Amino acid sequence: MQKNLLFYEKVNKRFILFLALVCFSGVLFAQNKTITGKVVTNESDSSLEGVTVKVKGSATSTMTGKDGSFSISAPANATLVISSVGFLSQEVAVKNQSNIIVKLATDQQSLQQVVVVGYGTVKRKDVTGAISSVTAAQIAKVPVTTLDQALQGRAAGVQVINNDAS
Repeated sequence: MQKNLLFYEKVNKRFILFLALVCFSGVLFAQNKTITGKVVTNESDSSLEGVTVKVKGSATSTMTGKDGSFSISAPANATLVISSVGFLSQEVAVKNQSNIIVKLATDQQSLQQVVVVGYGTVKRKDVTGAISSVTAAQIAKVPVTTLDQALQGRAAGVQVINNDAS
């Protein structure tokens, strides 16, 4: 009878130890924390909507809301990569912070580019749709006789039609 009691005490201690390890292993492996923040412009501190916030070296990403705020789960020592069209990308080290404010500077070079749209031109900063670029170097590589032949197949979703009357 005493042997059985000793056996159950050993099993009971092992079971409690196993149960404690299982319970605390979740805490050990769950080192991610929720990081909140806001993305604003460098010039006027106005909030930026639709900015991509990504954990560097990971597939985890999110986008900012209308007020420029975001929330993402990342390790305490992670680096966030913040990027948006028309702004310079920025890397921010989290360093155990739970709330981050990021100021993005405008990319003056990309906003000054001129985009040809149908029969007119628009500055890149004013375009809200998708843009495809075909450079002169790409056109020069193709041995064709007309411009429409050179553009054919160079930009996804573009249908080139020659309406030449001759």
